[in-house]
Amino acid sequence: MSSQEWALEMALYSTWQNDKLYGICDGLSDEERKRDRGLFFGSIHRTLDHILMVDRVLWDFTLTGEPPRNWDPNAKVTDDYPVLRQQRGDFDAMVLEQIRMQPKSWLDETLRYHHPRLGRDRVHPRQFPLMQMFNHGTHHRSQVTSALHAMGIDYGNTDLPYNPLSQY
Repeated sequence: MSSQEWALEMALYSTWQNDKLYGICDGLSDEERKRDRGLFFGSIHRTLDHILMVDRVLWDFTLTGEPPRNWDPNAKVTDDYPVLRQQRGDFDAMVLEQIRMQPKSWLDETLRYHHPRLGRDRVHPRQFPLMQMFNHGTHHRSQVTSALHAMGIDYGNTDLPYNPLSQY
């Protein structure tokens, strides 16, 4: 599997899981989505917001090869759930389109930069921040699905082979 095929498969997976998760969250009241449930970012809404905010930062890093500056992990996208849902869908569609448009070798290009927060020079393939983007989203979505489980809501399957959007 090429880097581009891997990235596309992960973008398709992320789209599937985000659509599924937001579909379930659509059935919750705003109060339920914003209730502090002891998640790392407190509420379901705040966690979904954090995922999108970080996805945007890491996608920009993937595109530009420049690490984020003035990084604030507590920055918010929006308190308005319908706006957040729309922006999530728009972002996922854009990532899919952009991955498909890039040359096959794009993700294998080497990025070299000084990382101010780590205080050192870094060298890695362009796909590294993209890997982090997908990994980070999966990590935080699992926190939301655990909260849903505690609420008696069955999230269902998250396994790659069951992705109806898969290219395989």
